[in-house]
Amino acid sequence: MPLVFQSERFFREAWPQFSQAFESSMDAASEVQWIAGLAALEPPARVLDAPCGFGRHSVELARLGFAVTGVDFNETELDRARKAAREAGVELALACEDMRDMEFSGEFDLAVNLFSSIGFFSDDEDRLLLDRFWRALKPGGLFVLDTRNRDQLVRSLPPEERKRVSGWTLRIENAFDPATSRWRARWFRLKRATAKTKEQAQELIGESEIRLYSAHELSAMLRPERWSRVELYGGLDGTPFSLDAPRLVLAAWK
Repeated sequence: MPLVFQSERFFREAWPQFSQAFESSMDAASEVQWIAGLAALEPPARVLDAPCGFGRHSVELARLGFAVTGVDFNETELDRARKAAREAGVELALACEDMRDMEFSGEFDLAVNLFSSIGFFSDDEDRLLLDRFWRALKPGGLFVLDTRNRDQLVRSLPPEERKRVSGWTLRIENAFDPATSRWRARWFRLKRATAKTKEQAQELIGESEIRLYSAHELSAMLRPERWSRVELYGGLDGTPFSLDAPRLVLAAWK
């Protein structure tokens, strides 16, 4: 069993309260189309989505006829994925598991790790996680990793963000530590101001921390000598990578 990580409580308790406000199903459909084209797969190819969250990419992959296995450690999100699959009329194989525990071996034609889902562990654990995706693939299989581009974020991260979530306002306090390359965020639920308070009160919902990687760091961690080909993109639409690209996407063929 892997060690508890810094943001585990946040992702178990806080994130499900607003995850769907940050992740668009419409975006997922176009992203999956691009990934499927890059992989050049035909149904019923097998796909691993880890972590799958509430299933937005898993469902779209299943719509294309792929046999999809989704892994996530949050049962609340997996219940949402099951519901989404039923409503879409597709089947998903879902497992409640920490992705650091995955023991797949040569089973998948495509594996994806999307929406900034690496960096929550130690650097050593992140390396081992990438190895698990490599082992999960068949020879010739494709691994797609999508995360924030450190070099763009350090120049653009605002100290505060606000987002409307189902009738309430989420406030995020951001801080970046250049010595450790870790982005720390505190997440608050804002309450309506009253005649007495005159100012909005706030409730701390949770705190998160993620290690951000530059392109060369993440490429090295992937151990490119293990892969037949590695390509770098600035988004899940084939955008060329640059220092100004918000996303960092690695595509690696086993």
